[in-house]
Amino acid sequence: MEEYSVKLKKLTDGTFYNAVVTEEDNGEVLKFKAEIGGRNYVGGDEDYYTAFRKLRDVLLTAGYGMCCAGAMVNALQSGMMAGSDRVYLVRTGEKPSVKDAAGIFDPADLEIFPDSKAQEIYTERFFDSI
Repeated sequence: MEEYSVKLKKLTDGTFYNAVVTEEDNGEVLKFKAEIGGRNYVGGDEDYYTAFRKLRDVLLTAGYGMCCAGAMVNALQSGMMAGSDRVYLVRTGEKPSVKDAAGIFDPADLEIFPDSKAQEIYTERFFDSI
């Protein structure tokens, strides 16, 4: 079982919390879990990045933003990265390179906290731009 230290921002008042996200993989479903104030939040899927995004969306609904690379609006996974803990941090009009890769849980300073739908919209704009 892997553990990741993630900074969370409470969206109602801007305070920060340090949380531990645990990874559990039973061979069929990968789950990420975070406990905040005695409450458990879970995102699970067969795919690593999709499981992460589900946890991120659950936390957003609860009022917490994740301050990590995978939560950024411009984070996307290529087909070659599928199943890994890596994403590209892309910019419209530019093809990504190795230097644009980051770990999903790498710390990041976020001003906005997009959900999966916002990431999908950005991804479409990105692909249309290259």
